[in-house]
Amino acid sequence: MWESKKKAMARFLVKDWVERHGAPQFESDLWFVVTHGSGTKTRVPACRAVLNINCHFLHSFQAGDDIEIPQTICKSALTVVYLLWLNYPQFTSPSPFDSLVERAQSKGNVDLAHLYLAITELAKLAHWILCDATITRLKDIMDNSLARVPRVKATKYLYMAAFALSDAQHKDGTRYLQCHDCDSVAEFPSVFISMNEAERERIAGHVVPMFEAFLEGRSRHVLSGSKQELESQLSNLTRFLLNSYKEAGSGPASS
Repeated sequence: MWESKKKAMARFLVKDWVERHGAPQFESDLWFVVTHGSGTKTRVPACRAVLNINCHFLHSFQAGDDIEIPQTICKSALTVVYLLWLNYPQFTSPSPFDSLVERAQSKGNVDLAHLYLAITELAKLAHWILCDATITRLKDIMDNSLARVPRVKATKYLYMAAFALSDAQHKDGTRYLQCHDCDSVAEFPSVFISMNEAERERIAGHVVPMFEAFLEGRSRHVLSGSKQELESQLSNLTRFLLNSYKEAGSGPASS
């Protein structure tokens, strides 16, 4: 249900932007071309003069150009529209992206997951077009989200967003989480186990540092008397590794 509503809303927001900014008064003279997973393409109009303020990569393009975005960077037209909202001046009501941020910081986990997914994709796109202002804004949003009271338990969406943002800044994602939400390090193994292969692949470069930080932190907790909790977590990890080993078919041949 949530996925279908999210897709319908994405289509509406993209359609609204494309139709609105196709009008002459918006002086759109660049088109971002997004190739979706299905192979279909969407052209998203934008104003070069507005984006040149923050997006240095675009300085090499001329008015009327199409900017083909590699699928490895972005496969969602909504991500492009979010980026444009972040870099266009807002003179009246908040943009739909700003509204998403507000809902995520004050309401339930569905909006928070949606926000984290948006940050994950936006960080990669903003890094590609050299838009430091967007990355700085996303970091502020992420910092505020992690500081939310009461704290929300870590999810796979949080890790994907935090690591994508850290990659865009060329910084240590594990250190970032240790500084802003140390409990998310302790919760990482159980969330990692619940991820599918594609999701694990997205954060592959951060897995070893996170497990090292987890084990280091657990060792301290053992010394302070939390041995039972550690044993439970390590037992879950052992079962996960054993199952992975069996599924890979790399176990010793039976005699």
